[in-house]
Amino acid sequence: MQKKAGTSETFTPAQKVKILFLSISDSDVRENIRENYIKANMEKEMPDIEVEYDLGGGGQDYASKLKVYNSSGNMPDVWFSEQNLSAVVIASGNALDLAPYIYKWEFDKKFTEKEFIMPDKNGRIYSVQSGNDRFTTPRLWYHKDLFKKYGIQVPATYEELLKVCGQLNEKGIVPISIIGRDGWTLNLHLLQTMIMSEDPQVALDMLNGATDFTNPVIKRSLERIRELVLAGAFPKNAVNIGYEPAINMYTSGSAAMLAAFSWELPKLEKLSPDSDFMPWPSSRAGTFTKDAVQYWGAPLSGYMVWAKTKNPEAAARFAMYCATQDALYYNIESKAPTMLNTGVRTENTSVLAKKNLEQLDMAEIKVPSIWSAAFNTRTSAEISIQNSKLLTGRYSPDEYIRVINPLWIENAKEIREQNCDTH
Repeated sequence: MQKKAGTSETFTPAQKVKILFLSISDSDVRENIRENYIKANMEKEMPDIEVEYDLGGGGQDYASKLKVYNSSGNMPDVWFSEQNLSAVVIASGNALDLAPYIYKWEFDKKFTEKEFIMPDKNGRIYSVQSGNDRFTTPRLWYHKDLFKKYGIQVPATYEELLKVCGQLNEKGIVPISIIGRDGWTLNLHLLQTMIMSEDPQVALDMLNGATDFTNPVIKRSLERIRELVLAGAFPKNAVNIGYEPAINMYTSGSAAMLAAFSWELPKLEKLSPDSDFMPWPSSRAGTFTKDAVQYWGAPLSGYMVWAKTKNPEAAARFAMYCATQDALYYNIESKAPTMLNTGVRTENTSVLAKKNLEQLDMAEIKVPSIWSAAFNTRTSAEISIQNSKLLTGRYSPDEYIRVINPLWIENAKEIREQNCDTH
């Protein structure tokens, strides 16, 4: 006989509970967490559970698969979801309230900041996460050696960035690698980054549903992205480049810069030890991008459980286990902090990782990701289409705004109503 993890109950191996787990499977980080943490530690930490893994891909493929599950009403027992997808599942009645299990096992007491495990106005908690997202921000990475070789100065302004892109194109080097497929880089951070490089307040207004895409700052941000496309800043056919090919383009030295989140830091240090990052070039005099940063994640981003799972207690424990394994990965592999305390001290942090965290900590304004915290599923689906079109260089910001703004106005209304309910 053995004890169940987190309880005083006992079981025999013959009583194993089967769990269907829908997992993101389009990146090295998620592959590593699933294979080397969740799977590797199951026998020791969750010996009473047998997991069937449904590899759902990533980006729009993963979102589409989760939407199909949700529409059918027959969900996986556990899955990972970003907030814009979580809200739809909750509205459909397919998400289990995890609060009774969280409090029963005192999982909430493991968090250094309670905002990552806060109940809604009805006292319900629908997802659990590691809290690493709070320390994850988009960066513009670059090869120091390559810049030095060609005498290129790190750009501080948007105009200087355009000039650098021209210099690199003359050398036959791709200036900036991005994940273009489904508009990924633009969706998740580049549009917001460009907005914040001119006026961070507009990003905060978007987050609160207080402005729309006709805002001149947003229109100029779209124009700057299109200008970068036309200037050859991104790879040819960038709209078809997936996650790993984009990262590999940078680590192989084919691209001088990479627009990507700080979760890539361990890989970049290993494969491209000359990597550094620059503050995103400012688009307006007097705006200092070191002072305002975007961070990934939202309260409803995390592991969720199906409301009709046959074994809610086992599924809830597995969801919390997955969140813990996420945290262990970031603590051990990335030497990065998490809000969920695993007991692992993040020691021997590299110089670059310290610089990243110090700059994040020093920023006066910290804005959550609009994509994950504000966009509903209709807006996020349509904006991925619009961003893909923008990357072709043949689509104008006016056309973009004409399509996306009506959806966003409805989305913003939902945000304001939710804010009223909360307060």
